Amino acid sequence: MTAQTSSLTTSIALPSARTLRNLFIGGYCALMAWEIWARTITAWVVGGPLEPPELVRSRVQHWSGVELSVATATFLHYAVGIFGYPVAYFVISRSFRRWGAALDIGVLAIFSAYLAWRFAQTGFEKNAAIFWAIVAATTATRLINPSELHANALSWGSFTWFNALGIMAPLAGLPFLLLDGALLLSFMSWAGHLLFGYVAAVIFERLEARG
Repeated sequence: MTAQTSSLTTSIALPSARTLRNLFIGGYCALMAWEIWARTITAWVVGGPLEPPELVRSRVQHWSGVELSVATATFLHYAVGIFGYPVAYFVISRSFRRWGAALDIGVLAIFSAYLAWRFAQTGFEKNAAIFWAIVAATTATRLINPSELHANALSWGSFTWFNALGIMAPLAGLPFLLLDGALLLSFMSWAGHLLFGYVAAVIFERLEARG
């Protein structure tokens, strides 16, 4: 992986045109992988696709009362996937030491605390516990993964899931992580975001390393 800062910094150098190109190539490839997962594999498993544009529409309508067209919401979804998340990855990965491990700890800690609270309120849920175990096991691979790049790429994917369903979904008036009545959909979203983040980060870093 390319050299990263050894401590928290107050500023980072603006990315070059080449770096921006590599970020957007990674974002585009990752979004295409996401679309295949979301529209075909998820539909086979769940019975319907994952639809981020609908989440965009719900959030905008919830906060502004404006009802976006499907085309506009889809454009915004593509813009975030190809440009927004890659730029966020660049800023975070170049600004913080051990950022991947920090994201892993944060996501797993919040997910664990929320499930513990749910279990205390409504009783133990076997499927939710299995979901947690899969997320925890995937996170724990960092401890044995010989590649910092691959470990961090998985961390980035897990964080994009948390951002989408743990932050953006509640802002749209939807349940936290969509765990109320849509557990399987949330799991498929986690797996899809894991794929998205992994592909985006690995492709970007590989392209950058060629320079």
